[in-house]
Amino acid sequence: MKKLIVANWKLNPPTLKEAKKLAAAIVRKSKHVSVVCPPAGFLSGISFPRLGAQDCFWENRGAYTGQVSPVQLKSLKVKYCIVGHSEKRLLGETDEMVNAKARALLEQGITPVLCVGFGTKVEQDDLEVTDILKTQLEMDLKGLDASKVIVAYEPVWAISNGDPLATSKVASPEHAEKMAIFIKHRFGVGKVLYGGSVNPYNAKGYLDQPNIDGLLPGGASLIPKYFNQIINL
Repeated sequence: MKKLIVANWKLNPPTLKEAKKLAAAIVRKSKHVSVVCPPAGFLSGISFPRLGAQDCFWENRGAYTGQVSPVQLKSLKVKYCIVGHSEKRLLGETDEMVNAKARALLEQGITPVLCVGFGTKVEQDDLEVTDILKTQLEMDLKGLDASKVIVAYEPVWAISNGDPLATSKVASPEHAEKMAIFIKHRFGVGKVLYGGSVNPYNAKGYLDQPNIDGLLPGGASLIPKYFNQIINL
């Protein structure tokens, strides 16, 4: 069964030339479906079958300096967009903002990849984690057709600092599977991905779980050798 692997390049690479080279090095025919999310400034210059954005604004036009709207993303043939990433939440993004962004994306036919897991801690048990996810998702999905939303479970403590092979702190596939089951059964979302220090050596453990529909790798997606391995596991 094909799963969805969404590459979050974050603020990398530094030039369009390097971004084009990185995209060109990703194999087009693979076991799983791949999406690349480059920095917004490179979206128009990259050729890839499935493009994603790393963020958007909730208004389509107006006096919002520096923002990128869902309408603009749609014009660039963007099909997916990450919202609610822990790095944005850390800077002050609220669940109300995440909800507004997801709503605006759905109105343009763009699939939100909604990240949850901010505020979780490694020492928490499954019940404590589901309480946090429940609070986030009740607000993030308010008024939306959850079946059209992809949720990415990213326990904030498991996100690496950029090391593509970091293994010191990762959620177990079994824990990630339990969270995926909870998210699907409680909220009826279309798909659930796992993100948080995903690399070629641990990715299969998550992909083998029946309720985990794919992955959201960060650092490993910047190294074609690693990303190509992941999308062919």
